[in-house]
Amino acid sequence: MKTFKLYAMQVIDGQQGNVKQEPIPLHEGLIINMENEEHTWFIDAVISKDDARLFEREQEGERHILVSVVITSKDNHPAVLITSIESITDLKENKSIILKGQIVSGRDDVLEDVFEDLLEEGIQRESLLLEYKSRVEKLDAYSDKTIAEVYDQLKKSEKYHLY
Repeated sequence: MKTFKLYAMQVIDGQQGNVKQEPIPLHEGLIINMENEEHTWFIDAVISKDDARLFEREQEGERHILVSVVITSKDNHPAVLITSIESITDLKENKSIILKGQIVSGRDDVLEDVFEDLLEEGIQRESLLLEYKSRVEKLDAYSDKTIAEVYDQLKKSEKYHLY
């Protein structure tokens, strides 16, 4: 088992036909890789009571939530997890949200996304490597295209009841 600081989290919302990433401001957070056969991760996000309402609605609806997380440092690439809500705990001023999930898209997918965008833009060979390095350094979220693809795949699988 390995524990990491949860640096940033976004909820991926696929309602009304548009997939978008909603940042969830964190007061504190950690993420645990259980290192088991199921590849289970637990997220403990301490968030405001206002932001917790979204999770409470999804818990009542028994839906899964797709989240994008950045672990340890803002310089790390995001990972997308499909999660279920394990618990919501009232704290003095905030709420603790415990999510259980599996990674469905990680660093390699982000890098592939950047490369595909560069090819589609027709960047010339001489500039390609410099532009690639520049974009990779600035990554803090997935492109909307990649997020929509991941969301659609999970929704079509009918294994998850998504937000």
